[in-house]
This record gives sequence, C-alpha cells and structure tokens, in this order.
Amino acid sequence: MNMPAATGTMTVPRATLLLGLTLKSEPAGMSELGEPLGLSPRNMTVLVDGLEKEGLVRRVAHPDDRRIKLVELTPAGKDVVEQELAPSQAAAAALFDDFTPEERGELLRLLTKVGDSLRARGIDMPSRDQG
Repeated sequence: MNMPAATGTMTVPRATLLLGLTLKSEPAGMSELGEPLGLSPRNMTVLVDGLEKEGLVRRVAHPDDRRIKLVELTPAGKDVVEQELAPSQAAAAALFDDFTPEERGELLRLLTKVGDSLRARGIDMPSRDQG
C-alpha cells in the first residue's frame, strides 16, 4: 500500500528530523530530537504534528512509561527520506570531495568559530557537541 508523498514544505527542521530518525534504531523522544535542532518543546510538537498528519512519522508509547510519547518514521517517511532527501544530501556531501582533508579541517574550524561567535552574541543555536 503506497502512501501519498509529503504535502508539506520540506524545511530544514523537517528534513533534519526525518534524516535524524533514520539514524535511530528505535523510536526517540521529542526532546532528544528537538534539542540538536534548537527547537522548544512547543515548536517540536508543532513539527511532529505536521509530519504525523502527513503520515511521515508516528507517535508510539514509551515501553516503560505510557505517559511519554516517542517518535518513529513510518514506511512513507522512510520513502520520503530515500527518494527525496538522501539524493540531495549525497549531492551536498559531494561538494566537499573537492576539498583536501586539511581544507575540510580548516573549514570546520572556521565554521565552529562562527558558531561560537554567534552564541557569544546571544544567538541561540546548537553547539557542536549537540549535533
């Protein structure tokens, strides 16, 4: 049974959440998923609500505490990741093939410095340790 393709706009948080769920071997908590994205619990709920409405994720009960809801990809969500997100992610990663290992290290150092500078100015963004 094929589910319809995603109808919502594929924003960075939506794509990041879907891709992040592919790395999980089991359902994950919303705070665990939202923290690296820098999303408040309320914004995370809105994000998951939209993806759930489209059939891309589903909430499941925590095995030990039924009050806690976990999030997992549905088969339709896996299809969206494989067909729509993975190719663009691979293309973006290929951009860095033209850099030497030293240049990639320097780029990471500079981007980390930019992130530290933004955080020092009070701009809320995930730290390197969270990502």
